[in-house]
Amino acid sequence: MQSNNKHYRKNILVIDPDHEFCKNVGLYLEDSFNVFIRSSIEYLDYTIFLNQVHLILVNVDSPAHFLLKELSSLKQKHPNVKVILMYTLWPEDSSIQKKLKQLADASIAKPFDVE
Repeated sequence: MQSNNKHYRKNILVIDPDHEFCKNVGLYLEDSFNVFIRSSIEYLDYTIFLNQVHLILVNVDSPAHFLLKELSSLKQKHPNVKVILMYTLWPEDSSIQKKLKQLADASIAKPFDVE
């Protein structure tokens, strides 16, 4: 009996207001993953549920207090979804910065070359 595991691909959601950046990351990852892209974190819960997302790459340059609220909610509702924060600069407020780092599973500095 053949296993379907080699055909199973995890779902990744890339969230960044720069649509071209999202497309480039998506093109790089699409050979190994199902990639969904969004420009904002609004309705994140619905998107995760609808697309059965396993990993989220999210831009930290969004309004930090709103991002913090959404990620806190995400971790409560979907504890198995991994979150990687992409950042150019961390928010100036050190308490928000600390909370974001605690919620994330990893972080990566931007810009980075997807190749």
